[in-house]
Amino acid sequence: MADNDLIWALKTGDLEEVKAKLVTAEDVNRTLNGERNPLHYAADFNQKEVVLFLISKGAHVDAIDKHGYTPLICACYEGNVDCVKILLEKGANKELKTTNGVSPFEAATESDAIRALLK
Repeated sequence: MADNDLIWALKTGDLEEVKAKLVTAEDVNRTLNGERNPLHYAADFNQKEVVLFLISKGAHVDAIDKHGYTPLICACYEGNVDCVKILLEKGANKELKTTNGVSPFEAATESDAIRALLK
């Protein structure tokens, strides 16, 4: 399985390709090139259908990537309201901070809508 092809599918929201490549909980939680899990990429690029699929397959909503970010923090930094809402509904911990001490609320500097969800 070529990580670059999978990462592209995660970023672009190619759900059929993601479904073909990620079948088990082990698959959806593996570390890809870039030392991030599939959920980090999907949340970062606001691919809500992919986020829902990954979580349905057992993706860890509070996984930490190489930067110390959770998928929630990735979505907050990018202003991805839909993904933030999904992650919170699926149990993401809004109290987890980056290794630099940044909270999801602090990462959402550009979005009042996200900040409202995090209160």
